[in-house]
Formats: sequence, C-alpha cells, structure tokens
Amino acid sequence: MGTTFHGPSPWPHITRAIRTRGARYAAIGYLGQDAPELLPLRAGDVLVVNASKAAIRAHATSPAALAYYVNKGVRVLSSPTLHAKVIVTSRRAVIGSANASENSALADDAVVITDDPDIIASVRTFIDGLDEITEVDQVFIDDATREWEIGRAVPLPGVTGRVRTETDFLPTPVTRMFVKHAVDYEPSLTEQHMLDEHRSRQRTTAGPAVKYQLESLRLDRTSAVRRGDVIVSVDDGWIYPPAVVVSDPMKIPRSGGAVLYFLRIRTDLSPLPLAEAEKVLTDLGHPGSRLRTDHYVRSPSLRTALLGLWDL
Repeated sequence: MGTTFHGPSPWPHITRAIRTRGARYAAIGYLGQDAPELLPLRAGDVLVVNASKAAIRAHATSPAALAYYVNKGVRVLSSPTLHAKVIVTSRRAVIGSANASENSALADDAVVITDDPDIIASVRTFIDGLDEITEVDQVFIDDATREWEIGRAVPLPGVTGRVRTETDFLPTPVTRMFVKHAVDYEPSLTEQHMLDEHRSRQRTTAGPAVKYQLESLRLDRTSAVRRGDVIVSVDDGWIYPPAVVVSDPMKIPRSGGAVLYFLRIRTDLSPLPLAEAEKVLTDLGHPGSRLRTDHYVRSPSLRTALLGLWDL
C-alpha cells in the first residue's frame, strides 16, 4: 500500500483502511453522534477521546456515541487535553485532522494513511502514552449526559484556549467534605450486580494507563452525602486520598436501608499513615482534626490542610 494522502473528504478512506482483523487503537479528539458509522470499532478495540466537561457541554463529544462504544465492548477512555486524530491497526496508521463527526465529514479535512512499520509503532506509543486518562463507564456517561444538557457554555481546549484539567477531579472550591471510617465488607450478590452494571465492562489493560477510576462507598443508611462532595476515608492505620462523589445514592435492595455511592479517585495518590497525618495537621494548627470519627468537615482551613496532605 505504501503511504497515501486523502482529502478533503477522508472518512471513506479511513473507514476502509481500519477494517482489519485484530485490535484497533484510536485517539480521536471529538466524537459526534454519528461517530459509530464513521469509526466502526468492536469489542477489544481501544478509543481515547476528549470527553471533558468542556467538550461535552460544547456538544463536541456525544454521550450517545460514548455509550454506543462502551456497550459494544470497546475500551473507551477520556483525556481532557486530547486534540490529535490518529488510528492504528496491526497493519496501518491513520494520521490527520478528522474528528469522528458529521461536521468533519462535511469539512475540508485530510489524513495520511501508511503501512510504514516505524510510523505504526510510533502512533501506538503515542496513544499508550496519553496522560490524564479516565475510564468511561456508565457512571461517566450518566454524568456526561447531564453536562450535555447544560449547553454550550465552556470553551474547548485547543480551539479557544487550554483549560485547567485538575478541576475535572476536585470541585473548585471544595466546600463540602466528609471524613468516613472505611470498613472492609463483602458485597452481597445484589450489590455486586449493581457495581457490575455501573462500572466499565472492559477490564483489559490495553491502551494508556488510567489516572482516574471508580470506587464504591456503602453507607448503612441515607446520609447528607451528595454528588460533588469530597470524601476522605480512614481506617485504624491509614488515611486515604480524597475521592469525589459522582453518583446519587442508590438504594440497595434487601439491605435494611443501606445506600451505595460511586466515587472517583486518582490512582496516582497513595494512602498515608494515620498517625503521621494527625501530626502534620496538629503542626498546622488542627490538633482536633477528629480523623478517627465520621464527621462533616466544617472548617475551610482544615479542608485545605487535608487536601494539602497530597499536595492538592
């Protein structure tokens, strides 16, 4: 095949070029609702897309398209700084300017398609090395659907300027924080079913390393915790990094009133020894941090100090 150039309407050539056996890896900035027709991926493939709040609110990336790929068994990941448009198979690499959208199909876009093995390897390395990666699962899609309905309110990175990405994790400012005692327990069959329904179906490690992932929080009764709150969990020896509540409470059937929340955590943050954390907080003027009891953290300075344990 060699190397060929295709424009100004490259999508028929792209679609044809990636119809090969084996896993396909794509990093496409934005997905329109018609993306599945242009980019026919299947179970075992990896798709990285910019599904940040900015992209969703601007209707540049469609939650419906994300849901389609996830339901097909594609491992879908979000990178809020992604602007590239590249695809790689075992035999070909596609490099160009085309998003997977109707707008791209109508615009004057262009791509290069090549079977050069060095370029194929380089594109795969590029995709595997993408940073700020979040796994797209049902909870992520539910949240994206709500952002989509808000409207075109946020500028797009790479189009009208780069936006900060750290606030995709923690709310700004953090005004509601809870300390919760972590308890190990074995989920019931009902709870495990709920977890499986809402978490990603793909458990492969292909593609970039995930920086954010979901954990669950089970509370024996309904509490004041709500979506957007920050949870700091502790046990007898450790304090765990802050997690953000990303779901409404879900009642657990036949549990006596228990509820389940989903939390988003950063995988690059590690737990700290509880005694050391208490000493640091005492030195910062918080001798009564009450880390060994469940409570709502009312003090803004204590909230800041707790986040500061992980330089957040």
